Amino acid sequence: MIEEYITNEWKTKKTILNELRNDSIYINERNFRLRIEALNKKYMEHELDYFIVHSSRGYKKTTSREEIIDSVKENHKRAMNLLVKESKILKALGENENLELEW
Repeated sequence: MIEEYITNEWKTKKTILNELRNDSIYINERNFRLRIEALNKKYMEHELDYFIVHSSRGYKKTTSREEIIDSVKENHKRAMNLLVKESKILKALGENENLELEW
């Protein structure tokens, strides 16, 4: 359904969702992301010949190995940033617990 609205040109999520709404297709952002994930899973299972890449410019279909690798690298960077944030939060929790015990 949404794959028809994602082209080989960059489009923002907002633009795609508005186009869907204009055609009386209502989908929330979470379901949109899940649908993208499902389509990309089909690519990984060799059922589709395109991958939907995501960047700050939006979403687009591509068969370009380079664009897919760039998108995966960006995902990896985001994942690493989240892991660093998690580590800092857990460290702060531990430090806070130590401070409470000292009182």
